[in-house]
Amino acid sequence: MRRQEEVPQAREDRDEPFGPPPLEYPYRCPVCGTELLVNEAIIDVGIGMAKFQNAYYPGFMPKVGCPGCNGDTMEYVEQDE
Repeated sequence: MRRQEEVPQAREDRDEPFGPPPLEYPYRCPVCGTELLVNEAIIDVGIGMAKFQNAYYPGFMPKVGCPGCNGDTMEYVEQDE
C-alpha cells in the first residue's frame, strides 16, 4: 500500500484553532491601588459562582483577587468612551 502524499494547505485557508483572543477588563484595587487587565475567563468563573450562590444580577461584575494585598478586593472600573 502506498501512502497518499499530504498537500500543504494555504495559510489563509486554515481556521484559527481557538478563535479570537479573549477580552480583558480593567480592574483596580481600592485598598492598595493595583490596576490590572483581567481576562474574561476569570470573570466568567466569578459570574458562574455568583449564579450558583443565587447572588447574580444583570450587569454583575465580580470582585477578583488582588496580587498586591492578597484579598478579593479588585473591582471593575467603568470605562468612559
